[in-house]
Amino acid sequence: MRISNELQKGKAGEYLVCADLILKGFVAFISEQGLPYDVVLDTGKRLLKIQVKTSLGPRKVPQRSMESQMYIFNIKRHGKNNQKRYADGEVDLFALVCLSTRKIGYLTNADMPETINIRADELKGSYYDEKGVADYQKAMALMSSGMNQSQAAREIGISPASVNRMCVKGFKPFLTGARYFSDFVRDPEWFYGI
Repeated sequence: MRISNELQKGKAGEYLVCADLILKGFVAFISEQGLPYDVVLDTGKRLLKIQVKTSLGPRKVPQRSMESQMYIFNIKRHGKNNQKRYADGEVDLFALVCLSTRKIGYLTNADMPETINIRADELKGSYYDEKGVADYQKAMALMSSGMNQSQAAREIGISPASVNRMCVKGFKPFLTGARYFSDFVRDPEWFYGI
């Protein structure tokens, strides 16, 4: 009997989480099927219930007129077609697994939104807001070296209207404050504070 790719992907995530926690010095094991959590972590002080969410890698997400690639995790729902919600106390932590990089991020249940889009570290600097900040810095540097707005726009590869907007008094480039996958990778001490 063949198992679906979705189940295999989930199982791989669970085993990676166990391995990661064991390598951090904890006791961790996979729970029984049908429970709202996938892995149990023994910190030596308490048992923590961990729900594992697994992604194969970044996926395309529409972002204005451009597309971005991010890890997308549907967190607070589970079951067939994500129809069930986790009740309070069912899960202590969420482990977010990216199979393509073998990275694992951890968040407490209280810190988790419904869905979370997390930026891929390998794409740092290519996101719309980051590119806007970099373009602004380049434009200001080029114009301070004597170029006019049109020349700076050509040099950077953006429209003269964009450079003109950057030159308006009080302009600040937009930065979302979005987080990267590496922001959720935790050292062993983090787990003791939960």
